[in-house]
Amino acid sequence: MPFVAILGAGPLGGALAYALAARGRFDEVRLIDPEKTLAAGKALDILQSGPVDGYSTRVSGSASLDAASGAWVTLLADPVQPDPLTHLKELHRRSPGAVIVCADAGHQLVLARAVATGAVPPDRVVGSAPSAAAAAARALIALAVDLSPSAVQVGVLGGPDGRCAVAWDQTSIDGLPAEQVLRREQQAALDARLAALWPPGPLTLGAAAARVAEAAWFGARRTFPAWWVTDGGVSTPAVAGLRFAPNGQVRGGAASMGVAGAAARR
Repeated sequence: MPFVAILGAGPLGGALAYALAARGRFDEVRLIDPEKTLAAGKALDILQSGPVDGYSTRVSGSASLDAASGAWVTLLADPVQPDPLTHLKELHRRSPGAVIVCADAGHQLVLARAVATGAVPPDRVVGSAPSAAAAAARALIALAVDLSPSAVQVGVLGGPDGRCAVAWDQTSIDGLPAEQVLRREQQAALDARLAALWPPGPLTLGAAAARVAEAAWFGARRTFPAWWVTDGGVSTPAVAGLRFAPNGQVRGGAASMGVAGAAARR
């Protein structure tokens, strides 16, 4: 039975569990948090909302990492103490064939440490926050030009502090290069607004991580902006445009840049 396991049942973990349950691609969502009954209570709430929102995904909660054993995809959501690196290592040990999706905007360096220390192989862990940043940028640009976000394609660049920025030379608006639609001062204003809104909220981060988690197992033709470490010696993951083949295989990626936009519609 295909199931996905989420470690961390705080605001991001709850939003992520709901997004995955509502989309119904996986048969079961397991929410895990060592804080006693936190995961079980949140899982019950999401499960009970199923008849209201029209989904039948099984949702369960546990305080034990053993609940992640055999998961098709595992996700690190809200910060889990004392050391998230240890939890990444334990998630990989319990499900060595699963891709680990780091969902939080603060997981960039954790992801890099996991690869650099050998806790997780580089092809088994990605960070989905750049996809959330791309979605936020699409929304802001679409609002500025009075178009639907589906008419906007956004290139994403990563920085050493974990923030993501718009790559304007890789961005298009209604089929036109963004630089032909927006003046430089408008681009600068949007850059400043996006920077002020970093990190994205839990709903945006959760929705982005859910899409990446689905692609990591079922495969997808679209490209996902994501943090990805290709060299165990680097200290900062690059933002790459990743594609996934079924069964958790990274199919390819363009280093330093990811694209999200109209092609993201599924």
